[in-house]
Amino acid sequence: MSIIDLIIIFSSGLSLVMALGLIVRPLYFRNVVLALILGLMGFVTFSLYLLYSQKVYDYPILFFFQVPVDLCLGPLLYFYVESLTGDKERLKRKDLLHFLPLLVITLYLISYFLYTPNVQREIVYGLLNQNKHIMLRVIFTGSVFIPVIYIAAPMVRIIHQLRNGNPSEKKIVLLLSFLVLWAITGIVGIGGTIALSLTALKIINLLVSMVILCFYLLAQRYPYLMQYGTVHVSNESYSRSHLTGVDLDNLDKQLTAMMEQEKVYCDEEISLPKLGEALGVTPHQLSQFLNQHFNKNFNSFINGYRIEDAKKLLVEEPDRNTLSIALSVGFNSYSAFHSAFRKATGISPAEYRKSQIRNGKS
Repeated sequence: MSIIDLIIIFSSGLSLVMALGLIVRPLYFRNVVLALILGLMGFVTFSLYLLYSQKVYDYPILFFFQVPVDLCLGPLLYFYVESLTGDKERLKRKDLLHFLPLLVITLYLISYFLYTPNVQREIVYGLLNQNKHIMLRVIFTGSVFIPVIYIAAPMVRIIHQLRNGNPSEKKIVLLLSFLVLWAITGIVGIGGTIALSLTALKIINLLVSMVILCFYLLAQRYPYLMQYGTVHVSNESYSRSHLTGVDLDNLDKQLTAMMEQEKVYCDEEISLPKLGEALGVTPHQLSQFLNQHFNKNFNSFINGYRIEDAKKLLVEEPDRNTLSIALSVGFNSYSAFHSAFRKATGISPAEYRKSQIRNGKS
């Protein structure tokens, strides 16, 4: 196995790992959609590897999944960008119409899934090397166009955000651009399987793998941006020391989602600059927002969520070690937890647990 093969297989697995990493997080709309996109793109990457390496004949049934996967990626990517640049938080009934081509093509392909592996191999060989199965050939070639059309819409939104958003939005634009490039390259590779040479498929697959690696590195550099986008501001210029021009309602909504849904306060390394970057505002603006709207500084705001979470765990898990609870809600030591807890409640964590258990029994 060559180094290129190892890079491609590693990248395919990496996309699946990123997908699993999102699934274990709170299952709200944006996380689920992005996890599905990353998982499907991992499949596309691996499928391209099977095609150019000719190992597709060892797993012929996977070949027939490629078109449904392609047709699913377009709408999912569109919904993901909608969730970042708009207020989309769930699928509506009318959104299911976007998956109508997927349903029709899948129904047509069902018979191919039911064939024995030997028959599937013959069909794949006839499609790739002979002028057979014309209808299937048309479906594979045509499967490129619908996803690319869907991806064009997010690209327009991405460009619009780059022109009209605040400076931090350039980072999410870069992340989304890599995601779109990844999807387009993989889809074109799958759709062009019949016409492209094995060498061309290998080059495309290597490009897809490089995009995966770049996307992963950017996602690690800007982890919150990938999941939340940024808060949009108006076009008017604003001072770094004031909230003029900031969409305060959207800022409050994003901040609440990050605290209550994602529980970013559990990250012991969360800081004012890091949270401000994720929200698309400067640290001074975020600090001013917390002071004006919550009457708290950053540490008090974060510790407030941590303490409330710890109070629930102290009661719901009476046998759990207090240090374990402290670390799980974001404190880096028991002493810091004890001090913050006593400051907020007037009693120690142990005393709070005893009082709650006593009240529960009485």
